[in-house]
Amino acid sequence: MSGFLTAHPPSTVSHWIATNRGTRSLHNHGSQEALPASADVVIIGAGISGALLAYHLACPEDGKVSIGRGSKIVVLEGAEVASSATGRNGGHFAPATFLSIHKLTKPLDDGGAGLTLPEATDILLQEWDNFQRNKAIIHQYKLEERVDYWEGTSMTVYDTQEQLDFAHGLYEKWIGALKDKGLEDYSNNYFCRDAAEAVKVSRVQGAVGYSTRTAGTVHPHRFATEVLKIAMASPDMDVTLHTGTPAMDISNEGVVSTKKGEIKADKVILCTNAHTPHLFPADHPLHTFIAPLRIQMGLFTPPLEYSGEKALKSSYGFPLGYCANTPNGIVVGAGAVDYINAGVGKPEDFIGSSDDSELIPACTSYLKTFMKKTMVDWDEKAEGEGLVRTWTGIIATTIDRLPLIGQVPSRSKLYISAGFNGHGMSTTNTCNRALARMLATGEWDEDFPPAYRISDERLKRKLVDGGFYKVLTGRKP
Repeated sequence: MSGFLTAHPPSTVSHWIATNRGTRSLHNHGSQEALPASADVVIIGAGISGALLAYHLACPEDGKVSIGRGSKIVVLEGAEVASSATGRNGGHFAPATFLSIHKLTKPLDDGGAGLTLPEATDILLQEWDNFQRNKAIIHQYKLEERVDYWEGTSMTVYDTQEQLDFAHGLYEKWIGALKDKGLEDYSNNYFCRDAAEAVKVSRVQGAVGYSTRTAGTVHPHRFATEVLKIAMASPDMDVTLHTGTPAMDISNEGVVSTKKGEIKADKVILCTNAHTPHLFPADHPLHTFIAPLRIQMGLFTPPLEYSGEKALKSSYGFPLGYCANTPNGIVVGAGAVDYINAGVGKPEDFIGSSDDSELIPACTSYLKTFMKKTMVDWDEKAEGEGLVRTWTGIIATTIDRLPLIGQVPSRSKLYISAGFNGHGMSTTNTCNRALARMLATGEWDEDFPPAYRISDERLKRKLVDGGFYKVLTGRKP
């Protein structure tokens, strides 16, 4: 297998990373310690996926599904804990909604996931379960204050009647699909189709309607850190972490080569998300099935009109961006498709880029004026109000817009949990719980979506004409 990462200068520092560099963090943890010669399991990657996999292996529910008491689990991280997508996202702790039905049921040859409506519904149910399981960890270990957990309403705002009508049509499909399964809408969805009310309630300029649902926000870097700490403290497993230890090669026999030497494992799991392609040669399907996407986020200090009792009461999804409240300000961001659709930057600034060491000037300019152009009476009067920090990050997209979970075909010791398409915070708990149970029993849970499982058949899927640009935007360049 090929080397792990293309070298870049030091990464930009996100709000989440900047506010978790003290003694309670895991920065530099194990970086100077020698690797053991062997382990039962080696997890490559210490973002939210690797952290939750370590947690589910070390702390199985009721101890019923375990890889074996006393098993040695080694987590290798090429940089620092949660230093990639996990520590650079928007802090949304929100399961996908009915709005995702469109891309999930869109045909594969048109850039969608090619699922049936019942299959898409199962995916959304999994994300709701993921939300509940993340909450359960936070409450069980009393992490609410440590990880800045907030639960409330997420509001999606529509600025054209066409958008609103399209969204409402998807909502009706969703309700029908739930009824077919004998279920009711569980996430408190609400639709407003009155423009005057939409502007008043959302405080978004030009809003013609909005929809809301239950969601949350979290400090993602601290959450991943605390989950890893819980796994490492398990009395039943020997879990160790080595930061600053990039994997350079993985043999068919399960030998992982690093700059600190080699370690042999019975099972090696790639929790490397957008960086996965670098671990496979150019002729392997995983080299091209997953692609990196660069995004850029920003932290805003709100003006007084949006502070205290007047602060935003919801997290938001806008037509071309989103925002989440934190105790230290408002994190605003946009996905690659948002920037592209807004005509900001060039497609190559985002698609295929794994460099988070520099900002994208066009995105910085876009973010600086985003809230002023979006929110009613957002007036930055004082020095220090508005955009105070901005950073880039790398997420992953896949050919079929779905994550890859399970044993890599033709590699008996190699497994993968990657390719989360910007939904890592919304899918990694249930995905890695299912993977941990499969590693222990050799079988998948019945309720785990088959569409997520890696297979030869999936890896034979070809990128649509128009490439990842069409996967993201639905149109050719």
